[in-house]
Amino acid sequence: RNMEGVLTNADCEKIYSIVYISNRAMASSAGEFVYWKIFYPECEAKAVGGRERRRSPQAQRTFVYLLLAFFMESEHHNHAAYLVDSLWDCAGSHLKDWESLTSPLLQKDQNLGDMQERMLIEILVSSARQAAEGHPPVGRVTGKKGLTAKERKLQAYDKVKLAEHLIPLLPQLLAKFSADAENVAPLLQLLSYFDLGIYCTQRLEKHLELLLQQLQEVVVKHVEPEVLEAAAQGLYLLCKPEFTFFSRVDFARSQLVDLLTDRFQQELDDLMQSSFLDEDEVYSLTATLKRLSAFYNAHDLTRWEISEPCSRLLQKAVDTGEVPHQVILPALSLVYFSILWTLTHISESASQKQLMSLKKRMVAFCELCQSCLSDVDPEIQEQAFILLSDLLLIFSPQMIVGGRDFLKPLVFFPEATLQSELASFLMDHVFLQPGELGNGQSQEDHVQIELLHQRRRLLAGFCKLLLYGVLELDAASDVFKHYNKFYEDYGDIIKETLTRARQIDRCQCSRILLLSLKQLYTELMQEQGPQGLTELPAFIEMRDLARRFALSFGPQQLHNRDLVVMLHKEGIKFSLSELPPAGSSREPPNLAFLELLSEFSPRLFHQDKQLLLAYLEKCLQRVSKAPHQPWGPVTTYYHSLNPVENTAEASPQGPPHSKKRRVE
Repeated sequence: RNMEGVLTNADCEKIYSIVYISNRAMASSAGEFVYWKIFYPECEAKAVGGRERRRSPQAQRTFVYLLLAFFMESEHHNHAAYLVDSLWDCAGSHLKDWESLTSPLLQKDQNLGDMQERMLIEILVSSARQAAEGHPPVGRVTGKKGLTAKERKLQAYDKVKLAEHLIPLLPQLLAKFSADAENVAPLLQLLSYFDLGIYCTQRLEKHLELLLQQLQEVVVKHVEPEVLEAAAQGLYLLCKPEFTFFSRVDFARSQLVDLLTDRFQQELDDLMQSSFLDEDEVYSLTATLKRLSAFYNAHDLTRWEISEPCSRLLQKAVDTGEVPHQVILPALSLVYFSILWTLTHISESASQKQLMSLKKRMVAFCELCQSCLSDVDPEIQEQAFILLSDLLLIFSPQMIVGGRDFLKPLVFFPEATLQSELASFLMDHVFLQPGELGNGQSQEDHVQIELLHQRRRLLAGFCKLLLYGVLELDAASDVFKHYNKFYEDYGDIIKETLTRARQIDRCQCSRILLLSLKQLYTELMQEQGPQGLTELPAFIEMRDLARRFALSFGPQQLHNRDLVVMLHKEGIKFSLSELPPAGSSREPPNLAFLELLSEFSPRLFHQDKQLLLAYLEKCLQRVSKAPHQPWGPVTTYYHSLNPVENTAEASPQGPPHSKKRRVE
């Protein structure tokens, strides 16, 4: 602040970008620099005298326009929350001036462009979130664990002030920007940050009526998931029974759902009676289903009985293939939410008939999803996989934990065919080679990131099924064998799965690691043959994977002693499981597996190495004709157990002689 002119413009530009990093301490320091460098001088020039000079209306407007310009010039238009958090400590009073943040959006003479309006709405919503929640946005690291009593008091005060100012204005903002989904969705999120009790205590019911009207118009007008989700969530927040206006909001909700269900029934009848619909009819039915599905996620729509017609629609899709894929996606979600809401109504007093009815619906839906796994549309396949994974997890044996034994009849175990299909789906949709990812570099970076997030979600869902006992733990080999190759994309997920699997059953987990290597080795040998196997890049990758597996045992050598010895013995058996014909000096086809096994040798104690050398010699004696020179993989493995300087004297064909300690 007192070293004006020391930093060049280029230096300042580098500091400006730091406001978007994840470390809050550094970002906050950069935010303070930005404030004193850019905002303070201009605001000071426009301020009036007195103690509150920086908070004069003209200074506030100047701050808002400078902030908007700074945000527009950056390349981080999706990170308004990070910018607001960086400036919060030094410019919080400016950012909580709701009048200066909202007036440019409503006044016609401000001449803001579409992008400027969008950015200002993002700043407004981010400031409201920061004031109401009192903590940095997701992804920003902070060492602070909680709010002090003083901070909680300030937080409550800010929520009241926020609500007092924005409750009258929110219907106006929604009305003005109702056609733009990118503006409507964040505006609806403001309801999450209000003290909604203000509607009652300050007699603002007329503004509630206007808000409910705008909510209905938004839902009828839009089909974008983020808008519908925000609208459904906002209405959910208003529908709490403790509010005195609950009956009014509940009535408005019922009116809206009645409108949507009547439209759905009419459009569904047209589809079920006809094998062809034009584009407008398909769009209309899809839009109605999307709206109902979004509301079913947040509201219990059971009494409208729309699940059964949707199930019939899905069954027709599976049986005939005549239902457009756009219709199938929201229909799947709707039936899924219906099952979950029914589950929430099950209590200890539930009859056997109720339990069996729910389980029958759940099993039927799982079968529908299983059929959709082989659909030609990848979106339907992925949606079916996600919903199926979630349902199998919910209805797993875990559901009776915590004294809920009355739910035991609902526990569902997937058949082997379904388990196999889930694993196959994972291989086809998650562990994709670079050439199988579609357009590759021609796709936008953000599209590739979204696709990666979707694949990570699919993998995480499968791993949960493994760890919660829904799938056989041995199926984890299909995941572990890709640990090294896809480490950059999925390494954290696979590592966590491996850690949890080891906590569940250490012995079985070690066998699964070995199984993963066996599967990879067998696949490579079937493709390339046993000759020259160890020189192939794929085999070198396998060695790297084996090394990573070995490191996963950690430093607790004594704790894992038996497991590592067992892994070696099983590996030796596999390497010599297929012997060459009698009289042949060719090495066994699986012998190169010993080179992979050698990566685990550093985890052995000296005594165990001697034991394994003897075990190896015993196994080698089964080979009908030993070669004149030791086989390469045997030599490699032998040296990993008994490293010597003179390799010519080392012979793996016989156990080493024990050495007496030299006494001097």
